[in-house]
Amino acid sequence: PIAEAFAVSVTTATASFTYLTSGVFVGTLLAVFVFDYFRLKSVVLGGAVLILLAIFSIYSVPSFTVFSVSLAVIGVCCGIELSAAAVVISKLFEARLRASMLLLTDSFYSIAGVVSTSVAGMLLASGLGWPSAYAVAFSATAAVLVIAATARYPDTKSATAAASPAADVSAWPASVHIIGLAMLIYLVGFVSLYSWVPNYAQEFLGADVEYSGTIVSRFFLGMFIGQLIMFFMVFRVSLRLLMIVCLLFAASLTTALWLVGTATQQATAMLCLGLATGGVFKIVLTYGTLQVDDPSPRMVSYLIFYAGLGTSIAPFVSAAVVDGFGMTAALQ
Repeated sequence: PIAEAFAVSVTTATASFTYLTSGVFVGTLLAVFVFDYFRLKSVVLGGAVLILLAIFSIYSVPSFTVFSVSLAVIGVCCGIELSAAAVVISKLFEARLRASMLLLTDSFYSIAGVVSTSVAGMLLASGLGWPSAYAVAFSATAAVLVIAATARYPDTKSATAAASPAADVSAWPASVHIIGLAMLIYLVGFVSLYSWVPNYAQEFLGADVEYSGTIVSRFFLGMFIGQLIMFFMVFRVSLRLLMIVCLLFAASLTTALWLVGTATQQATAMLCLGLATGGVFKIVLTYGTLQVDDPSPRMVSYLIFYAGLGTSIAPFVSAAVVDGFGMTAALQ
């Protein structure tokens, strides 16, 4: 529908969403510095206003260039807001409760993915036109704006915070950088798996296009359930032990992805892998913030930036692996 509206090819219309994903990456990079200059509440309010204006421009200005630029603005703001949310949680909660709250945000993210696509589909089916799909995002952002305007936020601009060792990158322990690098590697593997499993299922296991998509949906279903389980587990098991157990299970389960003989077996393996990895990202993020007594907004944003970098380079890395060693190597 977007291609028809702007008289461009389908591939051009699809490629425009690169502005969104690239914007998110740029936003996570800017978030490493933005909290040094602006208060947390101001960042959230400003980001929400810009997102609302960008979505409104998609409705009101019939231009493909404006559409692409609007996606970029939305992406940048969402990247910053993502870090802001993690900063709020890191400032308000300690240790185990911090991990559980971060896991809870992942669960809501999964639910939002289901709700937004379902509502967008209904709006499109009712004949309201493709811009109506963005009404969900507009409504959600408006809600964020109202909440942010009326809520009290932890102070990240006080003189004490500025003088904190956690605000000085050179004072961070080496473990912070190692954990950031681990998050980058994890996201490269994570994105590579769900990107190439559908192609692998079609080429080697005889699955049709529809079922190969179902295999990926099983993965995210498993992740959602895994996130809920992890929410309770963090109160009973140490974060270090939980990380080790989950990652050992995950590493073992990945072998099933290329050792199974049928697409049904691979779908089951993906479901189990999702269960094992459901809370890994936020647990590792929490573990990173616990390397100092009072994590600064810069440290939290720094760790999230590594995750954004891993997500952005995963397609290039995995494609290079497939070109050089074959599709099975991408899963391995």
